Amino acid sequence: MHIAVLLAGVADPKKLLPKPASSNWRDLPADTAVSYKLSPFDEAALEIALKLRDQGVATRVTAIVTDGAYDVTLLRAVAALKPDTVRGLNPPQAQRGNPAWLATHAAGLLREDDTWPSLVLIGREHGDLDDGMTAAYLADAWQLPYAGQALQVRPSPDGGWTLLRSGALNDESLHLPAPALASISNDKSNRLRHPLMKNVALAKQMTFSQAVPDGASPAPAIALTDAALPQTAARGENACRMLSGSVEEQATALAAYLRAPLAQENHHA
Repeated sequence: MHIAVLLAGVADPKKLLPKPASSNWRDLPADTAVSYKLSPFDEAALEIALKLRDQGVATRVTAIVTDGAYDVTLLRAVAALKPDTVRGLNPPQAQRGNPAWLATHAAGLLREDDTWPSLVLIGREHGDLDDGMTAAYLADAWQLPYAGQALQVRPSPDGGWTLLRSGALNDESLHLPAPALASISNDKSNRLRHPLMKNVALAKQMTFSQAVPDGASPAPAIALTDAALPQTAARGENACRMLSGSVEEQATALAAYLRAPLAQENHHA
């Protein structure tokens, strides 16, 4: 079973925004100096997708990163959480926050052999420029059953999905047939896990290639960013090492061992 999650990076609130070279703040979304991170809604959607895979419900999880997809740090942060595929679809500056553009171009990344994933998850707000309408727009454009602001998702016996969300007065349970699209709200029950250190180190070795879509093209243009593991990371290719000495000496040796591939990559660059 295939589950996909649409992620939109937001400007990192802990870092100062750079002044655009044009002095026009409307150009800021296209400034490559802007650092991006996942919003709480993105994190919740990704965590639910990973939980479903952990439970054996999903065989594959595909993560599609849109706004800020050119930020390699953001892509590596997503890849460190081990979805099966990481792809990027970076909208042109004029199309940021435009759900119609996203509906046209994201469909090609999600569908496989003209088949939708069994479940598409998206944060209740898709990026800094969304007012909360993107998820509903996508569901309508793609003609998928839709439920908004879900907190939990679990499989139904009939192959569909049961979604739990907090209503105005009471919690409620909704059923959606597959394939379906659901927007996710953040909650302590779906707080994003921390990646394992080995996966963070592995993600730092990944290479990403990106093509920029032509927004003026009448045909659906797809910007695809695929994460590929380097050859040096293949299982069994690196010799095992036994660490000895005190705890401090072993920690130092382990850190040096993990950093060596990245240092070699930077040296060749």
